[in-house]
Amino acid sequence: MVALLAGGALTPAGGALLTGGLQFFQGMLGYGAKKQDYVNQVAYQAAQNEYSSWNASLQAKTSNLNKKYKYFQDQVNWGQQNNYVASLRNFELSKAIAQADVVRDTRVSAGVDYVRQSDALNAANAEQAMSDAMSLFHYKTQALRMAAGAMAGDTGMVDRIQNDYQMQLGNQSTIMAINKGFRDRQLSREQAGAIAGYLEKFNSQQFYQMQEYQDPLPPFAPLPTMVGAVPPSMVGGAPSATSAFLSSAIGAVGAGINTYGTMSQYTSAGTGGGNA
Repeated sequence: MVALLAGGALTPAGGALLTGGLQFFQGMLGYGAKKQDYVNQVAYQAAQNEYSSWNASLQAKTSNLNKKYKYFQDQVNWGQQNNYVASLRNFELSKAIAQADVVRDTRVSAGVDYVRQSDALNAANAEQAMSDAMSLFHYKTQALRMAAGAMAGDTGMVDRIQNDYQMQLGNQSTIMAINKGFRDRQLSREQAGAIAGYLEKFNSQQFYQMQEYQDPLPPFAPLPTMVGAVPPSMVGGAPSATSAFLSSAIGAVGAGINTYGTMSQYTSAGTGGGNA
């Protein structure tokens, strides 16, 4: 059995074993620290992924809520715009109805005035024609009376008197025919003027052309916000117990060998000095 102590002091073998043991213990402690660090990283990664997922969901819900509120505002504004367009259309309709009443009254008045003027012109022309007819009748009656008187008096002037009245009657008939032509043309001009006045008054008022108003476009419903994917993350592999054990063992053996060699040199030098 290898002696670890000699004379109350460590032997080279004891020093090598102690140093190797400490080196192995230190290596295993390093393995434990690495293992704990790996566990902490895995836990942090899980918490980070959960937070990222929760934050993405919260942002999507917040965005959807803002979109719904904006859509509600757009619907309210759209309703107000529809009410405004409806009021404009009602105003245009009231103007059209009022103008239609004016057009109706104006055209009825124009028709009544034309009928009155036309009746007055036709009545005046008829009265003048009747007056001419009565005047011609009186001329003929007077001629018959003169002829009858001459025949009754046996004056021998019947032919001369009859010829005289026939000439006067012809002249009067000619003048009356000429005047009738003048009156007819005058009547035509006056009737044309009455028609022109009727048309002018008839067209003086036109129906109101209602202005068209475009219906406002309804707002589009918002699309839901897509939840963003959590970005990938990576944690290194867990430390290997076997690798840590072998590494610690190899380090312990190396440290023990170095310690044994160093202590052996000092021990050999001390022993040799005592013998001299």
